[in-house]
Amino acid sequence: MIKKFNFALIAMMAITLFTASYHTVSANDTIKVFSNTEELVLDQKPVIKNSRTLVPIRFIAERFGAEVKWDQKKKVVTIKDKSYFQPPSYILPIGQKTVTVINGTEVIKLQLDAPSQVINGRTVVPLRFVGESLGINVRWDSKNKDVYLSDTGVNLIPSDFEKNVYNKELRKVKDFGKPTVNYEKFLAMNVGKMNSTDLEYLFAQTPGYELRLDYFYFMDFLGSPTGITVSGYPDRLDDISYSGNDIPDLRYPAVTAENFATINENTTYEEAVKIFGGPGALVKKGTVREEYKWGSSLNKDAAYISFVKKDSPYDGPTTKRWEAE
Repeated sequence: MIKKFNFALIAMMAITLFTASYHTVSANDTIKVFSNTEELVLDQKPVIKNSRTLVPIRFIAERFGAEVKWDQKKKVVTIKDKSYFQPPSYILPIGQKTVTVINGTEVIKLQLDAPSQVINGRTVVPLRFVGESLGINVRWDSKNKDVYLSDTGVNLIPSDFEKNVYNKELRKVKDFGKPTVNYEKFLAMNVGKMNSTDLEYLFAQTPGYELRLDYFYFMDFLGSPTGITVSGYPDRLDDISYSGNDIPDLRYPAVTAENFATINENTTYEEAVKIFGGPGALVKKGTVREEYKWGSSLNKDAAYISFVKKDSPYDGPTTKRWEAE
């Protein structure tokens, strides 16, 4: 995700964010911290002081790509977000509520509603400061007394699952609400009923966009070639295609160039199943067409056949393509 820094927002933070009240919790509550749905193991757990949640700044800041420096002599912590081209610096003297923000030649003072302090050798700061200074989303799960941090663009918490803001059927899908892309999620995507909000909850990430705004995609966070490309708009999905190693590898000896040549513009899916000797793997679906893949057990060749859906009000020819080894 590309973060955008606007120094004018810092002034607004001084007025609106750092003076905002925190969620009231008891000092006896055990608070867990989650980063992009993964629970963080902290060497200093969050603490509650005067109904304020304080978290260890170094571990969390470095987790999200920031640089933290400690001046032992002056008892000052400096945070710099390395994701910016010319990142601002946040200077926090221990035991004070004042934060100095330096951005080039501009300097501004912010007031926290709780001072930074050292506990068990670790510097802790108000939770909200962590989120706003690092440009990440911070949410509080009041039901479970947990903190959720995210830089993916979507930040799900357990209590969201009780809200009717997404297609409830998606909750049954494996890895729902996790920033992963897989074949099961592709199969669960309904081009007739789902919209972009459903997808952001399903994948726990905002989509990337092609050169055209009506084409967007979700990629697996593990760096694999797995991805889902969507054609459509926020309120309408037209076509969805999938690429990944977990597509069912359906291979048959009858998948040959000779049999492929017999496929014509009138061939139905059922006829293709008989020609190739078994069902194909769905790799693309839309409001009008569906595309299936048949692999050859003789080599790595594959046939891709696109059919007009039976329930489609539109008519059109069957199309095909052959990928040779």
